[in-house]
Amino acid sequence: MKTVQPWLLAALSGILGFLGYIGYDLFYLEWIFLIPLFRAIRVQSPGRSFYLGWLAGTIAYGGGTYWFVHLLTAFSGMNFFFGLIGLILFAAYYGLLFALFAWAVSFMRQRKGWGFWWTAPLIWTALENLYPLVFPVYIGASQYSLIPLTQIADITGILGISFLLISCNATLYHLLESLADRKKIPFREMAVFGIMIAVAAGYGFFRIRQIDRETASAPRKKVVMVQAGLGEAMKYKDPWVFFRLHREMSLEPAAQKASQDADLMIWPESVIAVPISRSLQKLPGELFGDIDIPILFGTITAERTAGGVRKYTSAMLIDEDDHVLGVYDKRILVPFGEYVPLGNLFPALYKWSPYISRFVPGTRKTPFSFQGYRFSVNICYEDLFGGVVRENMCADIASGNPLPHMIVNLTNDSWYGDTIEPMEHLVHASFRAIEHRRPLVRSTNTGISAIVDPVGRIQKRTGQRTREILAGEVPMMTGRTIYSYVGNAFGILVSCISVILLGYSFFYKSQNSDMKKTVFFH
Repeated sequence: MKTVQPWLLAALSGILGFLGYIGYDLFYLEWIFLIPLFRAIRVQSPGRSFYLGWLAGTIAYGGGTYWFVHLLTAFSGMNFFFGLIGLILFAAYYGLLFALFAWAVSFMRQRKGWGFWWTAPLIWTALENLYPLVFPVYIGASQYSLIPLTQIADITGILGISFLLISCNATLYHLLESLADRKKIPFREMAVFGIMIAVAAGYGFFRIRQIDRETASAPRKKVVMVQAGLGEAMKYKDPWVFFRLHREMSLEPAAQKASQDADLMIWPESVIAVPISRSLQKLPGELFGDIDIPILFGTITAERTAGGVRKYTSAMLIDEDDHVLGVYDKRILVPFGEYVPLGNLFPALYKWSPYISRFVPGTRKTPFSFQGYRFSVNICYEDLFGGVVRENMCADIASGNPLPHMIVNLTNDSWYGDTIEPMEHLVHASFRAIEHRRPLVRSTNTGISAIVDPVGRIQKRTGQRTREILAGEVPMMTGRTIYSYVGNAFGILVSCISVILLGYSFFYKSQNSDMKKTVFFH
């Protein structure tokens, strides 16, 4: 059992990790999920700790991203077996974050005698900030329902909540370890954590009241979203099927009733799958028929260049007379979905995956102007990247313009099936509303479409794989947050501190940091 126990403890941490995450929603487990892993690596070498952490991480991410199988089978045309292999590799790559974390805290404990209680939150937060992930995952997002604690995101971004969670895990483990070793209760360490939580919660309650007052007095725009509930793969059978369905739904009595006095109708990503010329200033009147309000919709646009035709995944805004008011092109493309990495060098890669498109990333960041207000647009999983949304929000501050009044996201989550991914996506996106104190409006093909208020509360939402019309009034907010000024300063600061600590541990070993003293008595 001495040999097996550490691996069982590491596996338990992985299981608790995904059960506490979005979709499973046992969010309280994230406050303790690392305690078994800390116990597992307590007497292990840094090398062995690395592998224990890797096991925990692979299980955690495998359970939390099981939808990756559906993505590969639906998006890339793979069969289930290769989709399962892809999930294992995907989870193993993500699990390396746990592995590096376990190695680093074990290494510093062995070399310097430093306790987990203060090194763990630093290292974890630094890894969440630095580790390259295709789909960003932050443990702090699991606490989206604890609204008072999430409000610090307008200063620290979502990494601040992750820091608090790992601090709790490490402090509780330090307490349990001290009790098990019959050592003095670590009141100092517990007090430090208690102060952090109290400050975060106090700030949260203050900001909630403040932002709610501003929201109540802000002017409003009414938006209407159309969710057709139709899977993306249908466009390969009929490229116009999405468009026709959205147009028909927009003209149905329920939609017409919801659209009364509406300022903007929003359709999701890639509604029109046939490329539209980027040079058009007005679309054919018969295209949208009797829909007589402005529409923001997802489409594909194209332009001819000396090197051939360039295609973009775009969002297009038209007025009630079908004049094009603006176009935004998706800047962050999905690998193995919207392009194949190294595909330009090896074109044969595209032949192996017939469903993978070949798009060009956009460069536009400037918000759209509309009826005296402005809104920032992003497409699909761009709303997972706080830095990208911040760049779009602050794109023309230098020109003397204020920040946009709201954030709009057009998404297609149909590739992930009826899984927990749409909820994971929505929750991560909701932190963009807190970071900038702007309402977030998300329009999706198959759900979850939603309106998120500037505090991060999901005020209205649709179901998954449903056909619905969602309407609501959205406050036009003003002002700037600390996060909008400094961006990811918290993540950068924590990362720099962590690198310095690791470097110092590597070059300078404490004389009293042998395994017996460090592991059992620190």
